[in-house]
Amino acid sequence: MLSALFTGFMLCFSLNCVIGAQNTYLFRQGIRNEYVYTLATFCTVSDFILILAGVYGMSLIVNQFYVDLFLVLSALCLIFYGFIRVKKVISLSYGISKEDFLEKNLKKSLLAMAAFTLLNPHVYLDTVILIGSASLQYTAHDKIYYIIGATFASIIFFYGVALFSKMFSSFSNDVLILKVVDLITGGVLFIISFAMIKATSFI
Repeated sequence: MLSALFTGFMLCFSLNCVIGAQNTYLFRQGIRNEYVYTLATFCTVSDFILILAGVYGMSLIVNQFYVDLFLVLSALCLIFYGFIRVKKVISLSYGISKEDFLEKNLKKSLLAMAAFTLLNPHVYLDTVILIGSASLQYTAHDKIYYIIGATFASIIFFYGVALFSKMFSSFSNDVLILKVVDLITGGVLFIISFAMIKATSFI
């Protein structure tokens, strides 16, 4: 029981501790003081659903072509969002008002986080396949504790990122700082997207 709980917690926490589109966006929203706890909840619930899918054998084995196609499409989404971030920074210097730049929109924030979460192949590789495979060593009873441990790790990680990023929310009205954050966010998204395309068999 304790072994399954500990393994689930450590595996999920270590897999989450990677700089990715999802974590970068969550941190950005915390600095902007923009729905960060709502987004952390979305990430945690998504993780829980994917953990259940992995542990109970819902992962799918698909043809390599479709894996590559999914990687490319996901990378294009990240590139698109990266351009939006950079474009917004440039627009602020050439016409867009400070109020528009600081505008908060829950629907747009959730849609962006949904894209970063559900269109990210690494989410399925880590949460569904790796966490799911590691659960095969446990009995049906112990798998429950394994899921609890993994879910608890997600809660600590995502709300930890939210709390940490909120420490910088005093900059939420500092346009210069937010421009730098958006440029860094765009840069991270570009790097991740190019790495995803490079990982396909198309190149």
